[in-house]
Amino acid sequence: MSAIVGERDRLIMNTVPRFAPANDRVLLLAATAQAFKVAATTIAAPASIDFTAGLVNMQGQVTFTASNASVLTRVGNVATLTYAGMVGDSVTVTASIVADGLTYTASQTVSKIFDGVTGNSARICYSKTSLLSLASAPATLSTQGATSYPPIDTWGAGTVWEGSPPLFGAGESLYRSDGIFNPASGTTKWSAPYLNALKVGQLSAISADLGKVTAGDIYSATLHGGSGYPNNAYAWPSNGGSGFHLSENGLLFGNPALGKYVQIDAAGNIYAPGFSIVNGSAVFSGNLDGVKGTFSGELKAAKGSFAGVLDAAKGKFSGELDAVKGTFSGDLSSARVSVGTASAATAFFEPGYPSISLQSSASGVFIEASSLNSAAVFTNLEVLFKHNAPEWPAALRIRSGTVFFSIVCTAVVDDQLSIWYRINGGNWLWMSGVQERQGGDGPAATVYGLTLDINVGDTVQFGVSGTNAYLTAADRGKLYVKQCQAIVIARNF
Repeated sequence: MSAIVGERDRLIMNTVPRFAPANDRVLLLAATAQAFKVAATTIAAPASIDFTAGLVNMQGQVTFTASNASVLTRVGNVATLTYAGMVGDSVTVTASIVADGLTYTASQTVSKIFDGVTGNSARICYSKTSLLSLASAPATLSTQGATSYPPIDTWGAGTVWEGSPPLFGAGESLYRSDGIFNPASGTTKWSAPYLNALKVGQLSAISADLGKVTAGDIYSATLHGGSGYPNNAYAWPSNGGSGFHLSENGLLFGNPALGKYVQIDAAGNIYAPGFSIVNGSAVFSGNLDGVKGTFSGELKAAKGSFAGVLDAAKGKFSGELDAVKGTFSGDLSSARVSVGTASAATAFFEPGYPSISLQSSASGVFIEASSLNSAAVFTNLEVLFKHNAPEWPAALRIRSGTVFFSIVCTAVVDDQLSIWYRINGGNWLWMSGVQERQGGDGPAATVYGLTLDINVGDTVQFGVSGTNAYLTAADRGKLYVKQCQAIVIARNF
């Protein structure tokens, strides 16, 4: 340090020190908490937060404001915000004061913090087993607590359920069950198990619901389904059920005991109700309805009802064809046919077989009331032929052209017996007659043949009476016909 010399140095050293103290002003704002913590019960903690203003180098009353129109209460320079008075999830509280024309401010922001509700949690358990599969019932079961597991032997004998996958060996499979723990009830709900993993030497050890499968080449498989086919045995159902079986042995559908089935064996033979194909030969043993097509081979021992149309039939029929109905437009050879019954007859329309035979009989007759026909007696089974029209009974159809009719009539009468015909419902025309001459009831017979030209739509009708050609009799009280039988034959040329 240099020596003090001169007037200036002495003046400085002898002067009394003078200074002004620091005059910085600060407004501080302190909060007792930074947030309201809201529990799941919606109760907040703390219940309120205090904001205290601190003045440095200042004095006076502080002004408080809060955002979102939240409500504050104040005592001196302390403001209080309650949870109920807070608007929104966050609020900013500001303190301010004016000193010497200057405004000083300080702020604090508080928030709401919500605690989430403890929800359900997922759980898993495992069990190994040597069984082919585990049961699916019960679909669910519940155990108590967050660390509990299904009881031993649940869903299968020998199962032990635990939280981690156990080690398992060849021939064993690992099953898994998924559970949900509910903290509200304190229980875990487990669902039925499903296959998680397995160790097998071949896939035949698997028994599972595969859902939709897209596969390539499947060899030597057995498929079966339905209540009648619960296993892989190639056999018809014995429990009254139905379904199917498919294997190297063949295909089975349905149940023969129910009358509905199809079998295709490994050799390609087919069996079904009323039908079979064995070694390439077809056999029909039931009803063949609506038949169309060509039969070019030999049809033997044919029985049943043919209700459809058999067109272009060719071949040899060497069996018995019963109750035939329909149209035969081809060749029918070596056929044994029964014709003529009390109510119907068989009609032939081909040139080689042109006759129609009908039989009509009655034990009683009726007399029409009109003056013209008062003596004309006809049975209620009158024979009426009509041109071959689809709507007319086949047994009574005739073709247009020249047709020869013959009628043989026998009856028991007391005087006269005549046979008549008419065309298209016109006047009755007398054909032939005979008089019974025994003086009482006696048999009589008359026969007549008639050739007519039949047009399309024509009808020909035949009847009998107890009169002669002039509708008279020796005794009008004897106009009756008993036990009448008439056979009419129509033959096309």
